[in-house]
Amino acid sequence: MSIVLSAVKLHESLPRVGARFPRFVPCALLAAAVNEAEKNVQAPRALIFSGALTAISLVCQGLIDVCKPTGQCVPTSLMLLTIAGSGERKSTAENVFLGPIREFQRLEYKRYQEAVVEWNVQLEIWREKRKVILKKINKNTDKGINSSEEELLFSAHEKSKPLGPRQYKMVYDDATSEALFFGLYSNLPSAGLISSEGAGILNGGALNDLSKQNSLWSGDSITVDRVSVESYQVTDSRLTISVMLQASAFKEYMERRGEKSRGSGLLARFLVCHPESTQGTRTIGDDTLSWERCNDFSARIGELLILNRALLDSPKKERLTVRFSQEAEERWRDVFNEIETGIVEGGRFEGVADHASKLADNIARIAALLHFFDGRQGGISCEVLDFAVDLCCWYSDQFFKIFVPPPQKNIDADELLEWLCSYFGKKYGEIRKNKILQYGPGKLRNKLRLEHALDVLKERRLIDVVRYKGVAYIDLI
Repeated sequence: MSIVLSAVKLHESLPRVGARFPRFVPCALLAAAVNEAEKNVQAPRALIFSGALTAISLVCQGLIDVCKPTGQCVPTSLMLLTIAGSGERKSTAENVFLGPIREFQRLEYKRYQEAVVEWNVQLEIWREKRKVILKKINKNTDKGINSSEEELLFSAHEKSKPLGPRQYKMVYDDATSEALFFGLYSNLPSAGLISSEGAGILNGGALNDLSKQNSLWSGDSITVDRVSVESYQVTDSRLTISVMLQASAFKEYMERRGEKSRGSGLLARFLVCHPESTQGTRTIGDDTLSWERCNDFSARIGELLILNRALLDSPKKERLTVRFSQEAEERWRDVFNEIETGIVEGGRFEGVADHASKLADNIARIAALLHFFDGRQGGISCEVLDFAVDLCCWYSDQFFKIFVPPPQKNIDADELLEWLCSYFGKKYGEIRKNKILQYGPGKLRNKLRLEHALDVLKERRLIDVVRYKGVAYIDLI
């Protein structure tokens, strides 16, 4: 940037609009695993990262909550939606991180089956004893003998009925809402609705109860009313949702139910992305692939899976509350305030107030998840928080691309930026605004449209516009 155009910049809490997917990850274990998986699988980095984030959310949500700087404690559960075409290796990428969880669940199911056999034995014994007590009460009744002792015995016996074992079911690939909610109620109270071919989830019944899904995300209780059997209440449960699907399946879903899902606020809670394809660049070398770092990641996942076992015996077990360091608290407040003020007309989040209202919450959740997964002590650091901000703002940009058609001023800004890059690529210095009106893109030779396009680029922090001796100059940052 030239000396003439140098200016003091105010600190802004959010990265610029259109920033690239963050490469630096401040958590060594996660960073190494994602880098290794990206190299080996050669899928889009964002797709790889969404798979890792799904696994972390799934195994941590039942163990921790996060206390926001407002004092409100919220779950750390995430909802992720990744759109990728056929052949993008969605299943492969997901299995790198979710495979150990599915295998652990498979082994736990064997233990569950053995426990069911033992439970059936104990239940049969209990039933036989019950028959004996009832038979004695019936005899006494026939003879007119008082049965108060037997009745007390019967009451105590009823309370001793063996309870069925709870199943360690953490992953639901495709389930009805009734099966999902009942699983959270009767089995492990922390689970995930997950699929790398997610059309079945979107078209199935699990996401039909939009208000209940919203309540679970917020950590609220839900009541499931049933006609033929007793109703029940799901309390203090946690649910991660991760759906990977093709663009055609997503388009079909949006045509059928998109308006309702967006209107309910469900889609606003999702971290959505449609990463650029890597097909055509996935060449094979002669080196042997190493999975050492991913195995380290899986080992940490395994440790947390074992800790989740305690939720079977104590579903209401108190979770660890992860808090921010004092410096990170101040930083998060700045982020929150910048998001909030960006909702106004002309702001960064104009037209997506539903999404913006959940963004700072998702930032807090991801920061807490990474802090805990990385085994850090104390409060969440600014380093981890800054990464969570960069990551969530990238997902936010993706939300705009997927759900919000760009206004004309943004289209003009993109065209102007391309022209400016070409202009400055010829090693010219700063350019006068009047010169753009004379020689710039044809449709931007209109003063008002050019002003709007320049405002967008300034907001994105891609250009500087300053006045020198009454002349407006533009330079790329």
